[in-house]
Amino acid sequence: MRNKYDYYPTPEWCYENLPIDWSQFEVALEPAAGDGRIVNFLQNKGITMDYCELQEGIDFFEWRGEYDLVITNPPFSLAQEFIEHALSMSTTVVMLLRINFLGSQKRYDFWSQFPPDGMFILSKRPSFTGKGTDATDYAWFVWSDREDLQGFHWIK
Repeated sequence: MRNKYDYYPTPEWCYENLPIDWSQFEVALEPAAGDGRIVNFLQNKGITMDYCELQEGIDFFEWRGEYDLVITNPPFSLAQEFIEHALSMSTTVVMLLRINFLGSQKRYDFWSQFPPDGMFILSKRPSFTGKGTDATDYAWFVWSDREDLQGFHWIK
């Protein structure tokens, strides 16, 4: 059984260990903020944050703006739509996705048009429920012209 709104909070280590120079971003958006942990983390890094959260009545797909960074753990059932909308708002988009999201005949045209520039691969599987991990590997997929965010990286 899936959680309502595909609500699966991101464990802190998944973003705290990202080897990203956060000082290069001034204004960011978290499109699926959940309990606000990524928003708080980035605010503590000095980034001005906006956020959306459907459970609070703030629908990302109705949101407009320009940002230095859009970062989230999107609802997996809407991941492609989240990526496409985020790319219309920012030149740096970072999304936590299952690595097997790269597959699928259904997404072939999407990947042909929007291949990621980089990936930060999680070396261990996160627990989104606090009840152990699933049998799926995850990575932060990155679309950005920033060289330090391009290529493949592994997070311990």
